[in-house]
Amino acid sequence: MGACSSSNEDLEKVKRNKEIENEMMKSQLIEDKKIKILLLGAGESGKSTVFKQFRLMYGAPRSSDDLKMYAQVVRHNVKILVKKMIALVERSELKSTFDAVEIVASKKILESLKSRSIQQQKDRADASIHPSQIAAKHMFMDAEECVSLKEEIKIFYNSKTWTVAWLKRSEVNIVDGHEMFLQNLDIISAPDYIPTNEHILNARLRTTSVLKEEYIIDGVTFEVYDAGGQRSERKKWMQNFADVDAVIYVAALSEYDQMLAEATKVNRMKEALNLFGSIANHHAFNNSPILLFLNKKDLFLQKLLIVSIQDQKDFADYSGSSSDDALVYFIQKFRECFINADDPDKRLFVHTTVATDTKNIEFVWDSCKSIIGEQNLISSNMF
Repeated sequence: MGACSSSNEDLEKVKRNKEIENEMMKSQLIEDKKIKILLLGAGESGKSTVFKQFRLMYGAPRSSDDLKMYAQVVRHNVKILVKKMIALVERSELKSTFDAVEIVASKKILESLKSRSIQQQKDRADASIHPSQIAAKHMFMDAEECVSLKEEIKIFYNSKTWTVAWLKRSEVNIVDGHEMFLQNLDIISAPDYIPTNEHILNARLRTTSVLKEEYIIDGVTFEVYDAGGQRSERKKWMQNFADVDAVIYVAALSEYDQMLAEATKVNRMKEALNLFGSIANHHAFNNSPILLFLNKKDLFLQKLLIVSIQDQKDFADYSGSSSDDALVYFIQKFRECFINADDPDKRLFVHTTVATDTKNIEFVWDSCKSIIGEQNLISSNMF
């Protein structure tokens, strides 16, 4: 009886092992059928906005906790915008253009900024507080200040001084879309404020890890990865290079006259081109289509009217005279990043985008889905 029992146990083991193998094979088959997309780009290019658009188009509605978090982020963005604009006014010696009411408002804002700066220094000097806790604490405090200084901020925003300083905003790397928040400040500072989709898309929260979302689109599972774009975050990309079916690279057209926040002498568009070159020629992407999203086209067209491309030392060779010429010029700059001269024609697909415009991204994404499908067929027939 003992032998019989042992035999039954052995059969059960074999059966269980077979079931495990079958489950693993099924899981692998499902995994192999997934389309993996890596979203890359330099910091503040708009790639995380594209990532949020995927969530908006195909994902579940945001939770109440998520919406509360974005309410804090939007108010924090208002505070950062005002802080940069106040600094720009002082740096540009525009304080004398304030009227009496605006002087009082700007002084109150400055006093608050100085008080916060002192508090930040104290917190950073406290080794017992983790950096993430400091960041969360000050984001909350920024949000509170946005509400308490609402009237002063409105006075500053509606001043002639703001209008003049706004033309120089590229000097302090202001996110253009955040002006919308000031236009909606009464709504944003209300106790029951719930961010709209438009507010969420324009909200800026630095990506400090690799984020992943999974969507079923037209019966196909897509895995989309968003990796931080600042220089300090790029080392995290490497672990996501394997088995990627496509790369979406986002570059901001409007940043041809701006400098990096983390390296103030480096032109942002030049950085975007250098980074693109390292990705386009990386061995991991030899057979992957690269979907280049030249983003912020709306801001680009506005900026061309007041800031010449050829006046930027990195793009002094530009000789065009129209917005079409400017677009062709930058597309060619990205094409020249490929070491293999045939690669741009085989693997590069260029789209101009406005990442905050859902209809625009839906239209572009429809084209991208077809490209990815066709390229996957071509790759599979190569082996």
